[in-house]
Amino acid sequence: MKWREIPKVDAHAHLVTDEFREYFEGDPGCEWTYSKKEYFIEIAKNYNVKKFILQPTNDPFMYQETTKNNSWLGDVVRNSGGLFLAFADIQNIGAYMLDVAVEQLEDAIKKDGLSGLKIHPNNLNIPFDDLRMVPLLRKAAALDIPVMVHSNPTMVGFHDDCAPDRINKMIQVFPDVTFITSHLGGMKWQDALSGTTFADISYILPKLYEIYGAGMTERILKNFGADRLIFGTDFPQVYKTKAEDVYNRYCDILDEINFSANEMEKIAYKNICEILDIEI
Repeated sequence: MKWREIPKVDAHAHLVTDEFREYFEGDPGCEWTYSKKEYFIEIAKNYNVKKFILQPTNDPFMYQETTKNNSWLGDVVRNSGGLFLAFADIQNIGAYMLDVAVEQLEDAIKKDGLSGLKIHPNNLNIPFDDLRMVPLLRKAAALDIPVMVHSNPTMVGFHDDCAPDRINKMIQVFPDVTFITSHLGGMKWQDALSGTTFADISYILPKLYEIYGAGMTERILKNFGADRLIFGTDFPQVYKTKAEDVYNRYCDILDEINFSANEMEKIAYKNICEILDIEI
């Protein structure tokens, strides 16, 4: 079976607000102009994507204040006919991170109907192994929800806040939380390989392919193993890929990887469906 045909859950996609998207409408080449419900519906039909899991960015400039954004995401999910799920947003609100953010997370899950927590340490400007993360992760454990962590360290300084070794530390501290490391840990994939649990292939797959070629990319993915990998794209913003080409690019690369039918199914949808206890 080809990757265009197999049922898929895109576990890492971004839908932005109308206001954010309209800001870029004068620039038709901007990837964010594609981030709208109608385009997701088209993708679903053309590439057999059964669900998209919308991931916020913990960035108030890109979205809205936390509670407004979680409420908006909840409305999007409820009005999508099952096409969308969403993880909860959080934002850095200083000392209030220790208690208010925990309450906001619980409301996002119980009242807004969201399915997990997304943490973007770079945008929060908080290292992932910082003690300020502890109350949030304790609450995630209590709520029995997965935590997706952005991990694509690309420069010195605060970009290292999301390094895989920081995530690995918190995995050890919170064995009762299901963690998903985004972007395979970026170019620090070796650190993610040795320590993290689940990892999605969003954004980074075309970069690995460009740098290492098909053979080494296959070895990297197979070293992670089909039991750990989760399909995701980071649509619409993917490494050196136009938004309209994202799914073609992902399917073309994955078709070169020698996965068995069972491995393809695990990566494409079974792993994330098991984590979220859903069916497609």
